[in-house]
Amino acid sequence: MPHTSRVSAVLAATAAAAATTAVAVLSGASAQAPATRTLTFHELDKGATFVHVRNTPTKNQRSNQLGDQIVFTNPVTDRSGARVGRSHVSCVTTVGAKDFRKSTLTCTAILHLRDGDLTGQFVTVAGAESTTGAITGGTGAYANARGVIVSTHTDAGSDDTITLLG
Repeated sequence: MPHTSRVSAVLAATAAAAATTAVAVLSGASAQAPATRTLTFHELDKGATFVHVRNTPTKNQRSNQLGDQIVFTNPVTDRSGARVGRSHVSCVTTVGAKDFRKSTLTCTAILHLRDGDLTGQFVTVAGAESTTGAITGGTGAYANARGVIVSTHTDAGSDDTITLLG
C-alpha cells in the first residue's frame, strides 16, 4: 500500500473514530442505568479525501510536526454495504514525530448520516490499530447524543462501533 494510502487508512481508523466517539455522563438521580443503542458502520478508504496541512517546514515527508493538521473524509456504509453517510474529520498534531505513525493527534469529527449528525472528539496516535473516542452530541435522530465510539483499522478502512447512552 503506498505511504499516502496507509497514512489515510491509519487516520481514517483513528478519526473515524474520530469522527464519533463519546463518554456518557450518567445522572446521579437515576436509579437505573440508561438504555443503550449500538450502531455499527464501516468507513471506507475508497472514495476518501485526505490532506496533510504542513504548518512547519520539513524535508522529511514521513514526519508529522506539532501544529500540522490532518483533514479527511470517508464514505460510510452500514453492515450490508449500503452507503449511509460520510465522516468529516479535522485533526491537529499535538505531539509531533519524525515517523508519522508515532505522532499524537487531537481530532474533532462529524458523522453525517441521512437522519442526523453525530459529533465526536478523540486523541489518538496515528499508527494505532484502534481508537476510542467520545460522542459529544448530535442532530436530528441523534439530538443530545452521548456515548463512545471505537474505530478499528481494517484493510479497506475502519469498522466503527458506536454505543449511545440514554
